[in-house]
Amino acid sequence: MSVVKKIFLYLYIGLKNIFHLSYFISTLLLFITYYSAYLHPSSFILLPLLSLLFPVFLFLNILWILFFAFFFHLKRLIVAVLVQWFFVTDIQNFYAINWKEKPQHPENTLSVLSFNVKLFDLYNWQNNYLTRQKIMEYLKNNPADIMCFQEFYTSEDSNDFNNLQELKNLFPNYYFHSEYFVTLRQNDHWGLLTISRYPIIKTAVIKFNNAKNNGCIISTIAFQKDTIQVINLHLQSYSLFKKKKWRPNQKPDDENFFEALDSTAKGKNFIDKIYQNNTLKTQQAESILRFVKENLYPTVIVGDFNDIAHSYLMRLLKNQHFKDAFVEKGNGFGFTYHDKIYLRIDYIFYNDHFKVLDFITENNKTTKHLSDHYPIRCLLEIKK
Repeated sequence: MSVVKKIFLYLYIGLKNIFHLSYFISTLLLFITYYSAYLHPSSFILLPLLSLLFPVFLFLNILWILFFAFFFHLKRLIVAVLVQWFFVTDIQNFYAINWKEKPQHPENTLSVLSFNVKLFDLYNWQNNYLTRQKIMEYLKNNPADIMCFQEFYTSEDSNDFNNLQELKNLFPNYYFHSEYFVTLRQNDHWGLLTISRYPIIKTAVIKFNNAKNNGCIISTIAFQKDTIQVINLHLQSYSLFKKKKWRPNQKPDDENFFEALDSTAKGKNFIDKIYQNNTLKTQQAESILRFVKENLYPTVIVGDFNDIAHSYLMRLLKNQHFKDAFVEKGNGFGFTYHDKIYLRIDYIFYNDHFKVLDFITENNKTTKHLSDHYPIRCLLEIKK
């Protein structure tokens, strides 16, 4: 055998081994990232990052299937397809396929809207006067029975935006439940708002002891002959593009923790930020689920979870028998966040008392410039 042929032979064998090793490693990482969501994020610093990487390796396995099919590697193709089949239900979390039927509207249905309004463009990311009015116009033209807003801002200052009053003027026959987690200059408020077409007969608030800009409000609503609860929440952000000052091993109850959260300074590295913020977010969700566990009402949990569909937090919700309306009736990727990166981090969950009839992520030209989040809405039917 000539030297040239030997070189090509060794090169072929080497590349073949590299491909086989690459597939083995990517498959191993796929299973590792999948099972990382079964462990509490505080257990190990890399766990939250591994969980975030699961959809990447899930997509990579699809590419391997196409590669093996193209080059007729039958044995490898069968293995790759079997691996993908193991995760077939998880694909629906990231890309939903549901047959769309024209939803019926029987008397016992309830339309729900969730929208992170980004403070109505308070800090003039685009043009606060125009954006604010466009949001109001959108809500006027597309109302829902229950509307939940995160990053809600309002002010009683005559020179500022009284968004709460304008919404009350827009929906005079609705019931309002607002809670503020930050108030400055006595008149300027940041928090959450829930608006209901049906009477709100009781309210509650869960304030997190590990973050002052996030929280949860619970509205108990008289809906026909039933009583339902709507939980509107905004959980800790990953803050990947923000500089924040963190102190090593700082506990959430530390008296200086709030200051550390909100101070602009040199931030931690990428992995530390994901770990820290995911731990905080899980603590917040656990405090909400403790409340939910004691609740026997038909319940809807909506809001900005700041988390992907494959995570420890989402597994907690599913263990409490909550279903994701997007998975059941949505279509496509369903991205709700669209600033710098595209993610699905806003959700509408419902318990076994409901059946979902329709789900829409309103990612169109009108809503694209209203906020860095798209509004999501669904139609729920309460079971009799």
